[in-house]
Amino acid sequence: MRIRNVLPAVAVLAIASAPALAQDAPAGPMPPGATAEVGAEATLTADQQAQYDAWPPAQQAQFDAWPAETQAYFWSLTGDRQELFWRLADSDKVTLAGLPAEQQDRAWAQIEAQVAGGTVAGTPDDDGAGETPM
Repeated sequence: MRIRNVLPAVAVLAIASAPALAQDAPAGPMPPGATAEVGAEATLTADQQAQYDAWPPAQQAQFDAWPAETQAYFWSLTGDRQELFWRLADSDKVTLAGLPAEQQDRAWAQIEAQVAGGTVAGTPDDDGAGETPM
């Protein structure tokens, strides 16, 4: 399942912060052998590793495909927010992880309001076409 209408809210925040985020971007290509993604086992605490090991292989692969910044952001979330985070599109996860803290807080307020309001894909007011539960 995915949270409906999150993309527009996250996109608005991302567009508003694009000039500020662009200043933090690396000046050139990454050096040979460098990678933007970090394997889960390289940076996890024992508790995080145990949680990771309990996930199905498809979920582990999805996590491994995220940039290191998105992986670190995931572990900084509360358990409830981690569950909601899985329901976002990967592009929304990356965008959300890259926002300044104040904008992340606003995005989470919108996401949680949508969940509280029942505007989650697969609910009776949504046909849920093309979406599968995690």
